[in-house]
Amino acid sequence: MAGLGAASLLAGWRPRLEGAVPEPLGHPSLAPFVEAARDDLMSMDMRGVSEIPVSPYDTFRLLHHPQRDYKGLENYPMRWERRQEMDWALFTDVPPGGLWNGVPRNQLTLSPAHWMELSAYPLAQFYADQGKDQDPNDLIIKQDLVAYYHAVPEKLGLASRMNEGWTVSSITPGGSEDGPLFHLIATRVSDGVTKELSANFVIYAVGPRTIKRRLDVPGEFDQPYISRHYDHWDDYPGQRVMVVGGGRSADWAATELHDAGRDVTYVMRQPDERHLRLIGNSQHLPYYIRLQSILDGESRSIDARYETTVKSFEDGGRVVLQGDSGEDVVEVDHVIIEIGAQPDYELLKPWGELSLFEGRDDYRLQVPQLKVHDHSFESIDIPGLYPAGYLAENLGISVLGMHATCFPIVADIERKIASRG
Repeated sequence: MAGLGAASLLAGWRPRLEGAVPEPLGHPSLAPFVEAARDDLMSMDMRGVSEIPVSPYDTFRLLHHPQRDYKGLENYPMRWERRQEMDWALFTDVPPGGLWNGVPRNQLTLSPAHWMELSAYPLAQFYADQGKDQDPNDLIIKQDLVAYYHAVPEKLGLASRMNEGWTVSSITPGGSEDGPLFHLIATRVSDGVTKELSANFVIYAVGPRTIKRRLDVPGEFDQPYISRHYDHWDDYPGQRVMVVGGGRSADWAATELHDAGRDVTYVMRQPDERHLRLIGNSQHLPYYIRLQSILDGESRSIDARYETTVKSFEDGGRVVLQGDSGEDVVEVDHVIIEIGAQPDYELLKPWGELSLFEGRDDYRLQVPQLKVHDHSFESIDIPGLYPAGYLAENLGISVLGMHATCFPIVADIERKIASRG
């Protein structure tokens, strides 16, 4: 989603401030920076803001969402107009929306729908455009959220510069002191056709889940009863289903499969108190209320195996587990492995060892993040490269500001282009 947010700014969409400086930004040390950039918030003194110290990321997060509840389109402090477009291109191997294209089809967000929006196209405006009678404060299911992301390029005029179905297969230094900083090779996924291009700046918005984690146990990639992605319960017609994981996606799969009548064995490395604490802290979400009631002792429950690991997947649906009491063999019809993923930094190997920050949140999301300059989100290791969204140091891994890094990034690129004349 950060890629889409950056694309809208590169395409010339610029925010200005409407009305007074929002109360959360009204501190005497910060408000003057916001007020001075009223007519073009992208012109804000990002370095000055970062030295208060207030993160430019937090500043734009609060300009987008000064309050957590949706209060109506007229209450957004940022208003948008289109100005000069930069020379840009976006390459993506998936449709707009990034990882949300792969989320289980009925899964709800963890947050109100409007927290997931791109600020240049409010979700409430999308609902109005589509004739939908939905509340932006409600949770939103995957289908509706993905439909919104798919509508963004056409609404904001981005489609002509988006290369969907392409992946960047190589990034190397430009090789010339006076020339572009980067040489890239893009490959079309459907047929392997390649194209070469050069760039002065690269916004690295590959997302936090580009490389799936592995269990690295015998049979993991050999047994036909194993799936490494969960979409919907009707993909698993057998009765006995094992879920291996422990994060949000695994919780969703185990709950939905249970409610569809499957006998679920839920295998987790974590201790029970850690899992139950997260469930208890998530009772504002209806599906965690449901999971709590299942584990609290219904006549049919989930067979939760805490502090347990998989030793091997064997023929005939036999799964060998290792727990505190020793080995156990469980016979299943299907196994779903939902153990998360991590960002792919292999494309940046030509620059050597990277400075990484181990980002994590209270909900078991762990992301190695690239260290950046506070005011611009430019990588400290690779000049001209900007990790966006969850990949940037100290983001806080919050969907509330998932594309707020894009504002200081594009502002910094714009200033550098202007300084070169």
